[in-house]
Order: sequence, then structure tokens, then C-alpha cells
Amino acid sequence: MKDMNHKPQSLSRRAILKIASGVAGAALLAPFASTRPARANRVEFDQDSLPPMPPSASLGRVATWSVEIHELPSRKSKLVRAARRDEVLALREQVAGEAIMPHNIFWFKLDEGYAYSSWIQPVEEIYNTPEPERAKERFWGELTVPYSDSRVLPDPKAGRSTRLYYTGVFRVIDAAPGPDEQWWYRLQEGVTYSPGPWVPAAHIRRFDPSELTPLSPQVQDKKIVVDLKTQTMTALEHGEPVLTTRVASGFGAFFTPKGTHKVLYKYPTARMIGGSGSDAYDLPGVAFPTFITWSGVAIHGTYWHNDYGRPRSHGCLNVPSPVARWFWRWTAPVAPYDAATFYTPRGADATTVEVF
Repeated sequence: MKDMNHKPQSLSRRAILKIASGVAGAALLAPFASTRPARANRVEFDQDSLPPMPPSASLGRVATWSVEIHELPSRKSKLVRAARRDEVLALREQVAGEAIMPHNIFWFKLDEGYAYSSWIQPVEEIYNTPEPERAKERFWGELTVPYSDSRVLPDPKAGRSTRLYYTGVFRVIDAAPGPDEQWWYRLQEGVTYSPGPWVPAAHIRRFDPSELTPLSPQVQDKKIVVDLKTQTMTALEHGEPVLTTRVASGFGAFFTPKGTHKVLYKYPTARMIGGSGSDAYDLPGVAFPTFITWSGVAIHGTYWHNDYGRPRSHGCLNVPSPVARWFWRWTAPVAPYDAATFYTPRGADATTVEVF
């Protein structure tokens, strides 16, 4: 467990950040894996040239049905066991290993072996000092524990509502003490349009308004360039890159549309529901979506995978949640802190997004 009131790092505006995996704050992890196909459709790499690196977080949550843990960073090595969805593992190092998918050569070293990084969300377990007196201000907050089961009442024995995940964003609208002698927050946007479920207040970190103020608002010449071939997105000021991140774009019939787009509207958070059958999804607390088409394509945060660098979304541009917040703050027009929904005013300047 981490110290109370720990604040994740913010992303530097001027640095070019190459984000190679999931992050919790400013993750400066590793060089991009080569996309040059090798034998058996695997990426060529030299382990000796890529020494072990610290992971971007101390813990990892299994973000898919199960993840195999092997003795070595390769599926050819002995299988230790399978870790199930939402199991939280201690991450010791990030190492180069077998590229199960061509875009990613990285594995996490665990206490009992190695697990492929694409399927593990790096997380922390941070407990915050409750601020019940601020709940009436209806503030925005983010979840700082691997997951939290919201309840229909401020009571740990009350019926479970929705499981919420690390870096999910929600509006806090009320606070109440529970029978467990701890404070609980009531949530709205990000979960429901009306007053919704309750979570332990210690699981939510309040965003101070200063954390959502615009970045470089004096710069008029801003543009975002998305390269679908390399699965990268770059923010430019006066033609110079200020941030580059890997993305997961649309896949198959749910492709990300190419062409020139504009920022149309922004939310601090959204609950995204769609698909059908085995493709159905229900994702509360999606962080800082910046929409670029009226059909709902957005740049937004992601907690349900750590698989950036290949197409896999329903058309949106998936990035780690802190990166989504950076783009939400950096793009024009500026959204006010209190607005749950903000549309670009007619005639207002809006950042261009070129997708090719």
C-alpha cells in the first residue's frame, strides 16, 4: 500500500514522451518494439541490448480472462500457473522476451515468473484522505486502487453495483459516513446520469481544478497527427512534436476514420456501452474522452488493456488515462472544470486531428 495523498506525476508538456506500455502517471518506459516481422511473425530483438527496466507501476491487474505465468519470458518455458481476471500481481521488472504479438516484446517479471505485458494493467494501491466537506462542490476524481466495487448504499455489506477500475474518472456529488466507520463518496457522471452508487472515499483522489487547466493555451498552432500504420499519435506546436504516444486504434469494421477532423466535444468522463454478444462492453469511468467525429470516435483513457501499438478498439484512439487527460487539457477549445459535457462553440478555434 502507498502513502495517503500520493499524487501521480503529471506529463511534461515539452518532453516527447514515448509511452510503450500502460502507465500510472508519467511512464517513460521503453523504446518501441520494432515492427519489422521476423520468422514466425515475431519481432526480432536482442535481449542483451535491452536490459531490465523498472515497471511503470509497482502492481499489475490482470485485465483479461486469464494470463499465463511462465518460468521465463517465453511461452516455450514451463507454465507456472494462470492468473485470473482482476488478480493483482507485484511487478518487479519489465524485460524483453518472446513477442507473442509482433508489436510488443515486453514481459513483466513477477515474484513467481513472467507474464506478457499486453494483458496486465499497471496499477498502484493508493489510499487518500477523505474530503467529505468538498463533496458538495461536485468535484472530479479518479480511482487510485486496482479496483473498487461500488455499492447501492454507503455500506460495505450493501448490494454491489458496478466494479470500477484504476484511473477511472467520476464526479463525486455527496459524502456520507458508513457503518464501517469510514467515509463514502456518491458518484454520478462516469457511472450514471443521476445520483448513483457509493465507493469508499479513500479510493478516490480529487482532481484539483489546477490539474485540469489548459496546457499552452497561448499557442494557436496546434495539431494532432495519428499514424495508423505505426499506431502512434503526436501532438505538435508550430510543427514541432511535444508529445508522442502509442495508441490502439479501431480494428476491422470498427476502423478509425482517416482524414482531417476537429475537436467537436469533450467529457471529463464517460460510461461507454455498446457491442453485442461476445463483443459487448460496458466501461464506466472512461477518462477524458476528446471526440473528433459525431459518430463517437474519441481519444480517451483505457484501463481494460495494456496493449498499445496495434488496432483493437471500436474505432476510438485508446491511450493510457493520464495521456488522455493531457490531450483533453492541451486541445482547443478549453473545457471548463464544472462541465460534464462541453461542445465546441460555433466559430471557435478547434484543434485539428489528422488521421492517415
